Amino acid sequence: MAQIARSLAHSGTPRTQLLSIQYLRGLAALSVLVTHALQWPLADMNMVLLKTGRLGVEVFFVISGFIITTIAGDGRINPKQFLVRRAFRIVPAYWAATFLITILAVVIPTQFRTTIPTIEGLIKSLLFIPSLEPKAPLLLLGWSLNFEVFFYVLFASLFFLRSEARTLVLLGIFTLLVGIGQLVPGLSHVEAVYTSPSLIGFSLGTILAQAYRHGLFTRFCARLRWATIVAPGVLLIAFYAVDWNGAEEIALWKHVLMSSTALSIVLFGLNHEATGEMTHVKALKYIGDISYSVYLFHLFSVGAIWAISKRLFDVHQPLVYLSCATLAILAGLATGLVCYQFIEKPFLAGVPKRSRAVPAT
Repeated sequence: MAQIARSLAHSGTPRTQLLSIQYLRGLAALSVLVTHALQWPLADMNMVLLKTGRLGVEVFFVISGFIITTIAGDGRINPKQFLVRRAFRIVPAYWAATFLITILAVVIPTQFRTTIPTIEGLIKSLLFIPSLEPKAPLLLLGWSLNFEVFFYVLFASLFFLRSEARTLVLLGIFTLLVGIGQLVPGLSHVEAVYTSPSLIGFSLGTILAQAYRHGLFTRFCARLRWATIVAPGVLLIAFYAVDWNGAEEIALWKHVLMSSTALSIVLFGLNHEATGEMTHVKALKYIGDISYSVYLFHLFSVGAIWAISKRLFDVHQPLVYLSCATLAILAGLATGLVCYQFIEKPFLAGVPKRSRAVPAT
């Protein structure tokens, strides 16, 4: 992976970061932001938009599996240190967004259709415990953080294993859990969540990380070049062509298709970087840096823009709709930027230093 190291050095990017991963984080956050900005005023669910946003989340899951496996290094890990670092990374911004949505739902309840805050729901939201009654998480996008935290806890519980063994055990556990979710009837809500096919994305990310760690990108990046270009295109066409038949239940094979599409996108980025052809685009890199804050906080500004626009304009007029949607997207980015600077970044500065950096060579 010397080529990756050289490309990072030439780009001025810290060696503990991969430009392709940062770019994909930014694009994934943008896909969710654009989905909500365009969908918000529509009476019916647009399945193309729904798929676009959901694919963005799946890319996040694959990236998470890849990054966590990679930064953990070869040997055993310190579970306390690992979980503390992860907590510093995701908890402060998520808690801030959760408290904000709770306050707004109490102060202006008419602006919220399904968010009815309760003390129990708030506590469960803060502790990443999914619940139907009362509703938790209170933050709409908090469902994905529940999966992230579950992955972190499970990963940390295997601290005594070396990297390859840890990945194999994780794959076995995830396969078992998804199998239970598919075959066992009458599961509770919490059981159904943690036996969901959403675990597949993390699994594929861990496999990709092992390929990266063992130098397969260096050995095969040239041979894989056209395959990594063609595969995302073919899988994206198949992904959007398949009918989901609604948003609630997604068949396992359709979920596998979505996860494979997300994997192919991440693989394309990593392989492109391995060839030394990755260009350092500051704007896209910065969107990647603020992607978590954009993801968590964009709904507040998007909702505000559309609430005001509906009072002032006929948002069903195409030009008005597109203008307001563009404004909502820009507002979502601006909100993410502000929250990154004043909420996320100060806490990131206090993250305990890890003993291992992302191996770039």
